[in-house]
Amino acid sequence: MNLDEALVSELSALVSRPPAVVLVGAGPGMGKSWLVRRVVAASQRAGMTVSAGCRGLPDGQYVVVRELVDALVEAGCDRERAGGALRALESAERSWSGENEYRVCRAVRGLLVGAVRRIRSAAARQGCEPAVLVVLEDVECADAPSRRVMRYVVERPTDGVALILTYTPDGGPSPLGARLGSAVSGGVHEFRPAPLPQSQVAAWAAEVAGAPPPQRWAESVHQLTGGVPLFVGEVLARLTPEDGDVRQALSRKGMPEVIAAAAVERLARLPVRARRLTAVAALIRGPVAVSLLAQVCALPVGAAEAGLSRAVDAGVMSPAGGGLFTFAPPVLGLAVGAGLPAVDRRRWHGAIARALESQESDAALHELVFHTRAAGDVTASARFAERAAERAVRAGDTAEAIELLQGLLADPALPRRSRAALAGRLGRLALTSLAYVETVALLRAILTDERLPEGVRGELRLHLGLLLSNQAGDGDTGRVELIRAARELRRRPAPAARAMSALALPYWGSCALREHLWWLEQAERTVPGRGDPALLTAVVVNRASVLMEIGDPRAWEAAAALPRDGATPSERQQLVRGYVNLADAAICLGHHAAATDFLARADDLAGCAGPTYARHLAAATGLRLAWATGRWAGLAADAHQHLGEGARSPFGAADAFLVLAQLALTQGEWDEAEEFLRAPGLQPGSGWTGPEFTVGAATRIRLALVRGQLPVALAEATRATALIRGKGVWAWAGELVDAAVEAMLRGGGLRRAGQLLDEFARDIATRDCPFGQAMLAHCRGATATAAGRHDEAAGLHAEAATRLAALSRPYEQARALEAAARCRLAAPVDPARTTAARQLADAAQLFTTLGATWEAARCTRLLRDHGGTPSGRPGRRGYGDRLSPREREVCRLIALGRTNRQIADLLFLSPRTVERHVAGVMRKLGCTARDQVRLPAVD
Repeated sequence: MNLDEALVSELSALVSRPPAVVLVGAGPGMGKSWLVRRVVAASQRAGMTVSAGCRGLPDGQYVVVRELVDALVEAGCDRERAGGALRALESAERSWSGENEYRVCRAVRGLLVGAVRRIRSAAARQGCEPAVLVVLEDVECADAPSRRVMRYVVERPTDGVALILTYTPDGGPSPLGARLGSAVSGGVHEFRPAPLPQSQVAAWAAEVAGAPPPQRWAESVHQLTGGVPLFVGEVLARLTPEDGDVRQALSRKGMPEVIAAAAVERLARLPVRARRLTAVAALIRGPVAVSLLAQVCALPVGAAEAGLSRAVDAGVMSPAGGGLFTFAPPVLGLAVGAGLPAVDRRRWHGAIARALESQESDAALHELVFHTRAAGDVTASARFAERAAERAVRAGDTAEAIELLQGLLADPALPRRSRAALAGRLGRLALTSLAYVETVALLRAILTDERLPEGVRGELRLHLGLLLSNQAGDGDTGRVELIRAARELRRRPAPAARAMSALALPYWGSCALREHLWWLEQAERTVPGRGDPALLTAVVVNRASVLMEIGDPRAWEAAAALPRDGATPSERQQLVRGYVNLADAAICLGHHAAATDFLARADDLAGCAGPTYARHLAAATGLRLAWATGRWAGLAADAHQHLGEGARSPFGAADAFLVLAQLALTQGEWDEAEEFLRAPGLQPGSGWTGPEFTVGAATRIRLALVRGQLPVALAEATRATALIRGKGVWAWAGELVDAAVEAMLRGGGLRRAGQLLDEFARDIATRDCPFGQAMLAHCRGATATAAGRHDEAAGLHAEAATRLAALSRPYEQARALEAAARCRLAAPVDPARTTAARQLADAAQLFTTLGATWEAARCTRLLRDHGGTPSGRPGRRGYGDRLSPREREVCRLIALGRTNRQIADLLFLSPRTVERHVAGVMRKLGCTARDQVRLPAVD
């Protein structure tokens, strides 16, 4: 990893212009040796390079000077001159005096002068700069007489000699003394390499792993290592992003030996009391309070503070203000803690827990959970975990509560009774969270215990089934667990009715609607008049959701009966879920104003209850509502943001991927649309069948048709309509039926299309499904066109457009207007053609306003082919250096990698026109190649 190539270049430039003196001061692990090696490697023209180290040498006077003289001799210096220097050293050692030491100083400098003359006298070395490069590392470890000699050499720079000296700062002046720079005519250049910034740690991690790491993981590595290069390198060599939490992964995999050795070396500098305080501090997460350490170690506060100050001096800890201390960097604390014997660790964890408990502070609950568990007292840990989880939920931080309970339940030493109680709480909390994988695994593991009471087992299985069906998007597997839960909860009617009402939701599982309705009847018979308010609220919410999903007119009465607010957070969470479900169904039915109201209620309640998963689904449903009602401006960015904010469940991510696919299709981005449609939540066989599935299937059919893949479109239509037929909820199928009919008609299947429409019409005849009725008229128009009844078809399409306009469905309205116009263009009479031109112009304007550029271009081309003019106010004649609307479209397609021919086909333009637009885009953006073009920003 290139830690700081700019610094390497700067130092290399300095030593290439001797005489030069460079001091490099930085703490252990900061890369001093790496930097020196790079500078030496870059100084290829040096006639002689001499390196010596001061660390690990025996005690004595002038030991480092002897090392330097020996290194110079090995590098080729004159042995006679070296012998003179050694004789001077022996005299100074036998009888020290200022005069004798001065002779040593002059002898060493003379040795360097002789080395330069010898090198420069060689013809092959003419012009080499520097002639001699001397590197002396860890100068702070040098004996005092050697430091004085080196100061003499530094203050009397030798022409042709460059000196690099490294040292570890101790808070005072450099090891060679104060005011060194002022004594050197050329100046002493001092460098203090800084810790790596987070961006460089992330780049290093990407270099090691071969792919960019998650931002949070790179942040954790940077925070833990403090950006110290040695520690960063060791951690990255030990861990990968797949290992998860960096601290926990180091605990599992073991501390790298280099880091452990660094911790041991620094601890060895401390007296016994300071070492004990530091060891206890290493077991406390986060900044350590002096008062707490004093209490744990039974010391006066002043004595504890003095001991920690010694740890600061040794480079182990640093003050954090307010009587707090922290390890610098934190990984040293982990290494110190890991190095303690297991018995000592447990004993000190217990002492820390007792000290924290005596403070009687709710803020210490999380640490009490940690320390009691580490001390082996899992019963006490479970007690504190329940209190901490309750506190987190009251504060609206459900994710924190879930993480607490998951960590404790993973401990095999937890007693069975405590495990069952905590698992029940975890299951209830997890239903409101996006995180579900760990909880599902824990619940499954706990349910293998055959000794669990049946009622407890049923409640845990209820939570498991709901998680599988909701967050995991596995409706069929979830239903299996819910059916078993309903049976195991037969003596507990409220949770049993909750399970039954969940089984009534029609989008979970591949079974038929009649089975869902049977479960709804069972839930209504089982639900008690009194009981847990949250469970009872969940049952009535599910009843309203079921009725709305299938377009049952009774749904409105059931929805109106739902309370606007709940007395507890749990009740509010159920209401949020219910209003999101109602909004989702209302969009599909065509009741968009009601959907907007339902989402507003959900948003108000989510602000009070803080249910992360339900709020996430509300945002996802909002994306679908924006698509349906034509509010497309910024919709793609909103969908991408939604996915980036944690759409980890297939069900939660489906809406965003679906909206992105639909937008891409209308803009001619077919490859991109196909990629979005590959999202797991939109795939068949995922165990749930709902509006997202049917709209996703419709989008796949349309994509296949525009690509000319009729067999693919027909196969998708057959598969998707068979699933809806088996489910029996045709209220979801407005867009699917429309796309399937188009595919069937293109394949010559007029009779088959008519049969599908008859089946669709029979089911929605008794449903409150205005969107389905509008799409039925549109599809009847398509079959009339295929039968050659153009006047009838035009009327049906116009009727559909009127209905869709009333429903605020502008995209489908534009498609119906275009279809009506195409029918009328087939008529030989002028009035019909005039009406067709007006309808085409209106359709093109709607498509343009929406941003459906490919559809707008198609309509505009058709209109111009028949002598019409697009409606709307004319665009500006000149755009100066700004891109015109057409150029923006061309720019977008260039950025997506489309060729001129593909752009011409997508925008229904001639190749020459496209060439002109491409040239304009390249000129205005200052690009010389197509791969320099980027997607244009939205005005």
